[in-house]
Amino acid sequence: MNYQKENTAYGFKRPGQSRFVIIAPHAAGDDLKTGPIAKKLADSLNGWLIVNNRYYKKTNRRATKYPEFAEDFNRLSWSKKKNKYLWARKKPAMKEFYQDISYFCDQIKTALDCQAAVIYLHGIKDKKIGIDLGAGIKLIKESNHFLRSKYSADNNSGLTTLKIGQIKKIKKLLQNNLKKEYNLNVSVGKKHTGWSKLSAIQFHKHQGRDDFALQIEINFFLRQKSNRTQLIDLLSNSLKEIF
Repeated sequence: MNYQKENTAYGFKRPGQSRFVIIAPHAAGDDLKTGPIAKKLADSLNGWLIVNNRYYKKTNRRATKYPEFAEDFNRLSWSKKKNKYLWARKKPAMKEFYQDISYFCDQIKTALDCQAAVIYLHGIKDKKIGIDLGAGIKLIKESNHFLRSKYSADNNSGLTTLKIGQIKKIKKLLQNNLKKEYNLNVSVGKKHTGWSKLSAIQFHKHQGRDDFALQIEINFFLRQKSNRTQLIDLLSNSLKEIF
């Protein structure tokens, strides 16, 4: 691709040519290395790219020193009473972030006549789980059944953001490789389900939106430079298989 990235209030964005939108909401220092991984993955998929590398969670050690840049871009504000997102409660840059995501998804719908496939990249700390998939659902390993958000105690229950068949297929594709190469597991919703309307992936199923959305939590070992190329190839090939 010959597209140039454009600087924004939150970091940068870049248009693409496929149905994929790759997003790194915590690339400012909360989820290390997700920024460069997002860029390489977008390159591999000819995808659209959005990276927040300026704002960090309030739990970050810099939050006290730079409170003007403390905002969790993966946690939205939802009003059950008004049935909508409340952007006035968030930093203006976060509203811009989601406006850009919406615009990219709408451009895909118009140009390619298909639903956008939006991929949010995160980091987790776990020695046994290589990747945890978030799609508004949780796999109950003992029964091999999926638990949907409506059966949870979450007061802001959202929807499943992928089809069950897609979730099963990408889990299998990733698991086959990670188990063989690194003896690591792939889970679904074990770390983060993404089934609350406060979660970024739920933005794609509410207020008139209907995009595919997937949250990919990657452990630190796989995010290391020595493993990054293989990780990106695996993610790219697996995502192409399900969309």
